[in-house]
Amino acid sequence: MKRNTSRIILSLVIVLFVSAGLFAQTTTSGTLKFTGAWDGKKGIEAKAEAAYQVKIPMLVGEGPLMSGNNLKLKTQIGVSPIAASATLDAVLTPIAVLEISLGGGAGTGWDFSLMNLEGLRIAPGGIGTAFTSDQLAGTYYMGRAGAAFQFDTGAILKGDWTSVVIRAYQELNYKGYTGATDNTTAWEFENGGAMVNGFNYKGEYILGYQMPLIVNLVGVQLETYAYNVFDGARTGLFSDLSILANTQINENLSLLTAVQFTNYEKTDKREIVKKAEPAFKRVAMILSYGY
Repeated sequence: MKRNTSRIILSLVIVLFVSAGLFAQTTTSGTLKFTGAWDGKKGIEAKAEAAYQVKIPMLVGEGPLMSGNNLKLKTQIGVSPIAASATLDAVLTPIAVLEISLGGGAGTGWDFSLMNLEGLRIAPGGIGTAFTSDQLAGTYYMGRAGAAFQFDTGAILKGDWTSVVIRAYQELNYKGYTGATDNTTAWEFENGGAMVNGFNYKGEYILGYQMPLIVNLVGVQLETYAYNVFDGARTGLFSDLSILANTQINENLSLLTAVQFTNYEKTDKREIVKKAEPAFKRVAMILSYGY
């Protein structure tokens, strides 16, 4: 009996020491972002976001592929003139070149009559029928699971000019609106286009080159989207292509500029359809302050 008790006490002590070591290595960080965009037609769009992250060492091993393994818990709040939302994500890095993420969020929208904008709309007749405002009447919600492969040649080829960043991210998400009584009722949140409750796909691919200059990154980003992937209600793959340049103003402040092109548009009834030819979408600038 005494031997069993001693083993239990010893096990608890070991667990406490390991836990204390992990929490001692836990780091936190925060980011404030302001996004402004101009598309030449609808004028200027704006959004402010605040994010906070806790990084916990996890599954740590030896060698460059395992030494930095961690779990990141991220929360973010975003506010625009027509909507507000909050998200929470858990991102596990089990090996340096892989991230596995799980998260979700919710939000609501309202009308901004000065610019004739509506942050939350509903169309009981479905996609392709007329929308009416549904401001503050319900909640937009989403859940997502994703995985990303990422690699930086600078981790192998040492030097100031050897860093080429590659990232490929795949995501399956479910988006819905509490005001939609079934999966045929259409809704729109924050001018995102007509949607129905259901599963969607997103892909994101980045190729960038990092430099020891004030403009410390240039690259391209391709984002792809498919909607209602399991019921066939809408087909086709929609894409955004962005040319990126990041300016590191100081240690904490940076400005990312993106010139975006797209192969889709939103009709007068907010249906997302392909363009005859890819065309300019907008110029977006993201000012970020990290702390």
